[in-house]
Amino acid sequence: MQKYRAILRIFILLLIIQFTVRAQAQLMNHYWAQSYNSISSLLSGAVVAGDAGPSSIYYNPANISELTHGTNLSVAASFLTLNYYSFNNALGDGIDLSTTNFYVQPQFFSMSFNSPDNKISFEIATFTRIRERLSMTYGNSEYDNFTEINTITERHTTAYHSRNDYDDSWLGIGGAYSVTDDFSVGLSLLFSSSTLNYYFDLSAMLNSFADSIGDIPPDASNIFAENAYMENVKFTNIRFVSKIGLSYKKGNWSFGLNFTTPALNIFTTGKSAERLQRELYSADEQTSIRTNYLIYDIQKDDEIKANYKLPFSVALGIIYDLAQRNQRFYATFEFFAGLKPYKMIDATINDQITSKPIYDQMENKDWLSFAYGASPILNLALGYQWLIRKDLLFMMGLRTDFNNKNNLDLKELSSYNVIKTTDYNIYHATGGVQFHFKKHLLVAGTQLSFGYKGNQEQMANFNDKENLDFEAPLPLFGVKQNVMDTYYFSISVFLGATLNFEKKEKAPQD
Repeated sequence: MQKYRAILRIFILLLIIQFTVRAQAQLMNHYWAQSYNSISSLLSGAVVAGDAGPSSIYYNPANISELTHGTNLSVAASFLTLNYYSFNNALGDGIDLSTTNFYVQPQFFSMSFNSPDNKISFEIATFTRIRERLSMTYGNSEYDNFTEINTITERHTTAYHSRNDYDDSWLGIGGAYSVTDDFSVGLSLLFSSSTLNYYFDLSAMLNSFADSIGDIPPDASNIFAENAYMENVKFTNIRFVSKIGLSYKKGNWSFGLNFTTPALNIFTTGKSAERLQRELYSADEQTSIRTNYLIYDIQKDDEIKANYKLPFSVALGIIYDLAQRNQRFYATFEFFAGLKPYKMIDATINDQITSKPIYDQMENKDWLSFAYGASPILNLALGYQWLIRKDLLFMMGLRTDFNNKNNLDLKELSSYNVIKTTDYNIYHATGGVQFHFKKHLLVAGTQLSFGYKGNQEQMANFNDKENLDFEAPLPLFGVKQNVMDTYYFSISVFLGATLNFEKKEKAPQD
């Protein structure tokens, strides 16, 4: 009994670490950004038909019945993760943005046990569905001459900052029932804590100087023109997701089927939305250039509704066991249904956010709400396993990770504001080994990921000073072109262990 209490204490400690040590995430438009548990990660998640080990609670709860008899404690970590993002021509021709983040994070902890007759198996697990961070900053100040606007030399100051942190951690219980030796069914009940912390800020300012170019610091009193834009969103969803799985084996073949229900939002906390747009011009130029104005709103808590949805999905898995060569081949397909466009942030319409003439000109007066939706996608994962010797397995895999914003039409919400995120597809390659140490399993491997998309619209065009459009909002941001190329690279190292505490049988008494 003391041994099991010790195991439970370890699990509770790891659970606390899982929900408190956070390196937030940005990949909110991807469903297969990560795999769960080291063994499943090395097979690139192609484990719906079996061999998912402790991560069966996520991939297919029917396969919880495969877990080793006795009590098992599984600990897996993405021990080292290095991500690199690059946005070429993001703020103008030759103005590139890039950032690197590096972190160590817990990824998967679980404890499983069986009924005395081994017909029913249970598992408790906590893991991270997505966790990453993207933050970029740019600033520049130089003397220039905007001849279209003013013949006086101006100091041109531009700045950009963005942060997109998204974290989704799960906790749940699952169970499987072995109907026969070849057929089992399972159910998982999972709770998700999903946190979004998003910020986007752009500004451009011209300070006029009657003197020749010199080391004269800019001063707010001599601002000739200023444009600024900012938006900020924060909230945490507590959600419920269930999974229903089936598993069947026939000869050298194994098949798995897993249904995942849409996320059911239980409650949302920490809600906040803020948005600002401002144009400011000197008194002499307001008539000939543009009129000064400010649009600003901030709402919190009960003033707004916030929800980030996950769709229904169905996954089909197949395994072919080439026993005579000690090899196995895996394939998993998962179809994710689309999400009808909806208001991720549903704010109260406020007619006090600007002056009445400006408010009357606004096309969409639901100014603080943010729209979201998702296209239906189909992802594919392939895995390979080779038993090199009795206690050593080599595993590798490939998988797609398509962005659910591809070809998305927001329809009646197309005029609404949206969160500015990347929309490239990502492709993952994994590989590593599993080996036995006494009754325990140890796993080590790596994952390489790559994403790219070209010819996207720039965030701004700060260095095109000859083609400013003063008929458009925020003209100092320039006329944006579809010339931005985005790149994503990532490497992760997986380390994990499944510790088996099967109780030894007592020797028969005479």
